[in-house]
Amino acid sequence: MVAFRRVVEDALEKGATYADVRYQEDRSTSVEVKDGELRKAVPGRERGASVRVLYDGTWGLATAPSVDPRGLRRALDEALGMARALAPRVSERVTLAPTKAVRDVVRWKPKKDATKIPLEAKRDLLLEASKAATSVAGIASAKLALDDEVVTTRIVTSEGTDVTMEVPRLLLQIDLVARGDHGKVVGYRARIGGTKGFEAFDAEDPSEKAGEAAKSALRILTAKAAPSGRLDVIADPDLAGVFAHEAIGHACEADLVIAGESLLEGRIGEKLGSDLVTIVDDGRVKGGYGSMPYDDEGVKASRKVLLENGVLKGYILSRETAGRLGMKPNGGARAASHAARPLVRMSNTLIEKGDRTFEELLEGVKRGVYAKGTRGGQVDTAKGTFQFGAQEAWLIEDGELTTPLRDVALQGEILETLTTIDAVGKDAMLASPGICGKGQLVPVGDGGPHVRIRNAVVGGGA
Repeated sequence: MVAFRRVVEDALEKGATYADVRYQEDRSTSVEVKDGELRKAVPGRERGASVRVLYDGTWGLATAPSVDPRGLRRALDEALGMARALAPRVSERVTLAPTKAVRDVVRWKPKKDATKIPLEAKRDLLLEASKAATSVAGIASAKLALDDEVVTTRIVTSEGTDVTMEVPRLLLQIDLVARGDHGKVVGYRARIGGTKGFEAFDAEDPSEKAGEAAKSALRILTAKAAPSGRLDVIADPDLAGVFAHEAIGHACEADLVIAGESLLEGRIGEKLGSDLVTIVDDGRVKGGYGSMPYDDEGVKASRKVLLENGVLKGYILSRETAGRLGMKPNGGARAASHAARPLVRMSNTLIEKGDRTFEELLEGVKRGVYAKGTRGGQVDTAKGTFQFGAQEAWLIEDGELTTPLRDVALQGEILETLTTIDAVGKDAMLASPGICGKGQLVPVGDGGPHVRIRNAVVGGGA
């Protein structure tokens, strides 16, 4: 749109040193089934733009629900007014790291466009998967939700960048409740999705996924309480990916580093972990739920090496944080919508594969825990501590999986854990798609191979 270019030119004429317009259109459908009944089937469309300016080293941002020239000019005036008002009270001025101007149009076309699948077909898919779960005796409730969208984004900057990208995303979430004797209740979650269309269900059948989730929930109902103390732990790709995302990825977000909220501040080049551990954040992974051609500043997505053979190599950067740290932008600025400001965020955070088979990992454990999946957790990036819960677990005895366990929690210090990883599997994969908070919700991916951690701190349920 010519109007976008005119707005950024007007911003410079009115005293801004930088300006951008970010337009976003989201075409989506949301279908939900609970206990065999349709609860929601809603198509949606949302669009709008934001105008962001840098004036006297201070940001101003305003939204334009209407993208006609008048609406955009009004947003520009509001953004400039905000920046002018804030500038006298801002102690540190923003400096943007330079980046090459880009003109590009990228459209990721799914093999089976979800927007062309009738709502009735989506409903039927969920009803069938719900039936597969609830037909398993002991499943008290099943809620399945399918959300698909195609997001079109255009970013025009005063420096000459003009990029348009179209990205499909799909997420199926299965939430089950199993009920056992004496009123004992267990919840279980499973997901399928990515930057894909309905071809995601060719690789993972929703009904099979729901049936497997139901069996897992029932297994947890009768599982034994996990042991507590120092034990060897094998983490599956889901849990290993969560560790990479929460413990390393967040600590490498440059805004947290600058704010003094990361234990990794000023430590690039230091040896922090095992030679076997390499962790990357890669926005280019095919099908990854956090993948994108460009970030929300128009910087090309990249493979960012955070930790290489145990050595801290870099941070995740926006143009502003790159400017403050004297580094090169690497495509780490993301916004939840057209109305939100871009923040430093992860994309797909992954532990790279090693050379061991799962059987070889097991063989080295006399007594330990195999932890699978995740049921949440917390991290303190400043103190460097974490605690994660596994969805499923088994006791390992003399290299064999034996007793199913419940309520397994893995906790400890990030840096200590990095040094006690002594074996990494060669079965790396993308884990279940995720949603990351941090003031805004954005789609992310994580994953990796099976990873063996020696002498980890394990907590169990009563």
